Amino acid sequence: MKQIFTLFALTCSALCHWEPAVADAADTLYLRTREKKVVEIKEVYPDQVKYKTANEKGLLTIPIGDIAEIVYNNGIKDVFNAFHAAGKPEIKWLSNISYSDKPEIRLSACVVNEPEKIQIEVNGVPAQVTTRSFKTVKEEGCSGGVRISQQIALKEGKNSIRLIASNKSGAAPSESLSILYEKAKKRIALVIGNSKYQSGSKLQNPENDAKAISQKLTGLGFTVIERIDANQGDLRAAVAQFGSSVQSQDFEVALFYYAGHGIQVAGKNYLMPVDISPQSEMELKVLAVSADEILDQMSATDENSQRTNIMILDACRDNPLSRTWTRSSGTKGLASMSAPPGTLITFSTKPGSTALDGDGKNSPYTSELLKALDVPDLRLEDIFRTVRVRVMELTNRQQIPMENSLLTRELILNRTR
Repeated sequence: MKQIFTLFALTCSALCHWEPAVADAADTLYLRTREKKVVEIKEVYPDQVKYKTANEKGLLTIPIGDIAEIVYNNGIKDVFNAFHAAGKPEIKWLSNISYSDKPEIRLSACVVNEPEKIQIEVNGVPAQVTTRSFKTVKEEGCSGGVRISQQIALKEGKNSIRLIASNKSGAAPSESLSILYEKAKKRIALVIGNSKYQSGSKLQNPENDAKAISQKLTGLGFTVIERIDANQGDLRAAVAQFGSSVQSQDFEVALFYYAGHGIQVAGKNYLMPVDISPQSEMELKVLAVSADEILDQMSATDENSQRTNIMILDACRDNPLSRTWTRSSGTKGLASMSAPPGTLITFSTKPGSTALDGDGKNSPYTSELLKALDVPDLRLEDIFRTVRVRVMELTNRQQIPMENSLLTRELILNRTR
């Protein structure tokens, strides 16, 4: 049988068409996966063998390269990949982490060659790995080895982590993992979505836009103040709450997002609550909320502040009330705004132009912003550059987003490394 098996494997590897050979029922094999059990060979192929175990109804498959040895019914052994149980352990990291904003992380590794003891070193300090027993596992990346999963406490800054596994043949270390830990910094956002205007045209998407942005920002570590269809009192109260929090606490980022009607009057931008119906530009100045006032709430009082402020205005629709006003400048869209130091102001379309509300669930601008925020390790400036390019493509250049920036430091909102 030994000669038949070997001849068959060599012959079949050279031919394009072949059928499996059926092995003698008494022939058995030891698994390379170190399960230490003997199973019956049923079918032999050039690159694999199918076998049966007592617990399985169907046939299982093992590659030729994973077979330790064949044991024939006459007692002869045909060694393929000799497994030396006395060899030193071998360690391969299954985790690929280089950055964390949490003080504890879970790391996984695969250890083969039957470890008797496993230690972990964090910044040179050894600790015993917490595990009840070392069991072989069947999973991708660690077939036949011991999968170790361990919670690791990190210190601020760079951390060096290494596993050391040992058995009777000696100890073997893993490659060192280098992980940078930085404490998660506080972030705050005020998100407004106004759709159901009592006067003027209703908008389809701002409510959906605001809810989607709130969910996305929450996932990025923001404390979110959200208002949907805010009337004048609600909007002013939310702005005051947001401003008070920004000025009284140490935040890494303060972000304001607005979707709804926005109007410029005399070069100033105003955001419209859903319950006002100004009859003139003068009334609008009193009843609406000035974007400049919100920007003032976000501006740092401390010259040494490291906070980044972001204002996102998806609010450049046509003035819904200008036709009823006795006096109106008739200017479309929003006016440009100057960004204070440490601030990025973004417009869903360039000043003086109008933006699309969109036919889908979200406006074209917010839809692309949500996608860009999902991209890991993208700088803040690159997020909005990506959005601009995509919106221009989607609208055939009818809508061109732009930003006014006076950022003073690099910021990554979705950081993984």
